[in-house]
Amino acid sequence: MNTFAWNITLKWNKAIPSDFEFDYIESLSKTGNKILYIFGETEINSSQELVDFLKDKLGELLNWDISISSEDKIEILPYDYEEGIYELVSFEGEEVDFNEIKQRFEEHEAIFSVREAEVSKRFWNRVIKVDFIY
Repeated sequence: MNTFAWNITLKWNKAIPSDFEFDYIESLSKTGNKILYIFGETEINSSQELVDFLKDKLGELLNWDISISSEDKIEILPYDYEEGIYELVSFEGEEVDFNEIKQRFEEHEAIFSVREAEVSKRFWNRVIKVDFIY
């Protein structure tokens, strides 16, 4: 089983199917597109397979930012959450370390996940992202 977390932007304010199998938080962008923060566990093994699966399920994805445990370090902290405001903070730098970022934020009550993402264009190491739900 793989853990994943990601945010995506769907074209327009499309309704999410009632049989959608993952937990999510949704909001609208200023342009009227739907933004989803989706998280959970899956038997899917790669980020590309997960993207393809969700394209079939949700339709056109304008952009996405995905982390999956088969490819990235990721930790979703125990999640008792209610619908709220989703925020994302990214850390880049030569000395950025996944475990140090996780330790820095794990006591913060609104933190939801800490995850590796794309390679930094500035420093050439992995960007560490922290997802918050307020």
